[in-house]
Amino acid sequence: MPAAQRGFSLLEMAIVLLIVGLLAGGLLMPLSARMDQQKVDATRQQLEQIRQALVGYALANDALPCPATPASNGLSSTTASGCTRQHGFIPAVTLGLIGNRNEDHLLLDAWGSPIRYSVTRSDSNGNGQWDFVRPGEMRSVTMANLAPVLRVCTTAAGSTPTDCANSASTLTGNAPAAILSLGKDWATTASADERENAEATVGGGPSGRNYRVAGDDVFVSRSPSSAPGDEFDDIVTWISPASFYGEMVRGGRLP
Repeated sequence: MPAAQRGFSLLEMAIVLLIVGLLAGGLLMPLSARMDQQKVDATRQQLEQIRQALVGYALANDALPCPATPASNGLSSTTASGCTRQHGFIPAVTLGLIGNRNEDHLLLDAWGSPIRYSVTRSDSNGNGQWDFVRPGEMRSVTMANLAPVLRVCTTAAGSTPTDCANSASTLTGNAPAAILSLGKDWATTASADERENAEATVGGGPSGRNYRVAGDDVFVSRSPSSAPGDEFDDIVTWISPASFYGEMVRGGRLP
């Protein structure tokens, strides 16, 4: 008679499944981390492209565009003296930028969250015109007197609505414009540093959604963290005044 064939016992099957599960988990964790890093890299590249587009727009139009609002259909939302809002979103239609957009025509980052954009409200000659968004104002004020006031700090601790806590925590104290992705956890903004970048809300678009945007002149940019209470994954970039003025001078817009 042929020898009886012995199958796996339940215990052996359980051990095999446990090993397979551990191996799969070990593979999935790095894969998830790699996908997250790809989104970070893609968004950083996207923000840099936007920064370049903003400078190009200023060279062509003698001013930076205003932020878009949820109701402006992706266009720069202007008034007779400045912008509808200081803090809003990238005016992707005005800049001719491609990329995914939501129902309110707002350009999205790699996590599907609208990319925020803020401009300085400085009015150095006191004529009621925002210096950096009204054509001709930068030249009228003169380069020596331009004084953009957006601040980027390494922490919100000790900061005020108009300044960082001290010079040691100040990355820039005079940015004309800031561009911001709220990162993977854009829906929560759990820590004080994340809340600094999204402490106000704006709505009014076709979707009926309310979005968090900056509420003052101060932003935070620092190393990512997932520690409870210290979460931070925002990606912040800004227009450096020195390089911006240099581009405007070479383009014949200044002095």
